[in-house]
Amino acid sequence: MKVFRILLVLSFVFVSCQKEKHEIDIKHLDGYWEIVQAQNPYGKNVIYSVNTQVDYFELADSIGFRKKLKPDLSGNYKTSKALEQFKLIKENDSVKLHYQTPYDSWKETIISLTDSLMLIKNEKDFLYTYKRFEAININE
Repeated sequence: MKVFRILLVLSFVFVSCQKEKHEIDIKHLDGYWEIVQAQNPYGKNVIYSVNTQVDYFELADSIGFRKKLKPDLSGNYKTSKALEQFKLIKENDSVKLHYQTPYDSWKETIISLTDSLMLIKNEKDFLYTYKRFEAININE
């Protein structure tokens, strides 16, 4: 719980310091990410204390995808067939993910990205805070 509070405070610090541009080290994007908080443009926060899904990101040469996975207690993942492909584009001193599916297209901006924390804002100004997912394996 202490780690969650620290992540929450860090996400507020990152949001309040948005005026200063940070270099995004995109090599940290690949892997499993768990959403911990969503904030709408009106200031309402939703905190996710337990997640049944994680997002898996993979990027190669500015082309990538995001996939929803359900981890189980044996350390394995169940996956859906849904895959959201994106192009990574640098625009106006920011890093954007341009998604394209057969049903829709949209953009998200990476506000901050480290090896353990990621902040993403969508076109409707919703801010999502992710932490690196650590699988639990009860067989070990």
